[in-house]
Amino acid sequence: MGLASDIRRLVQHNRIRTGTVTGNFFAGVATSGLPGQDLFTYGVANQYWRLQEAYFNLFPGVFNVAAVISVRVYFVIFGAMQLIDTMTWDADGTDGNVGFIYWFFGAYEMYGPFRVELQSDNAGDVANTVGYDYRVKDW
Repeated sequence: MGLASDIRRLVQHNRIRTGTVTGNFFAGVATSGLPGQDLFTYGVANQYWRLQEAYFNLFPGVFNVAAVISVRVYFVIFGAMQLIDTMTWDADGTDGNVGFIYWFFGAYEMYGPFRVELQSDNAGDVANTVGYDYRVKDW
């Protein structure tokens, strides 16, 4: 790596990635082998990158009103993909939340892939579409 490459990386703007995933969040099989669906994966093995922020929104209407949604976040630790965070959201809003926003904010230096998976506990959630947005900078 030369000085020009280092300078380019420092001044590179974040890339904004947006998308949607339509899948079987009830009976599908995510990359982890657990029930659900991958929402997104970013990064590849042996590559440094910076996650500036990532979020996705789950609002009533995306999933069946009787569903409880499990969110699983994976990242490579010591060379193996590890579950680093889990949380649930009650889609009917009885927990006081009308929607769910999962948001990483700040600059996280990462090495290797990062993956988010969703799972619904309701048999009606077999063709749902969920949107996401994240900002990254590769090194």
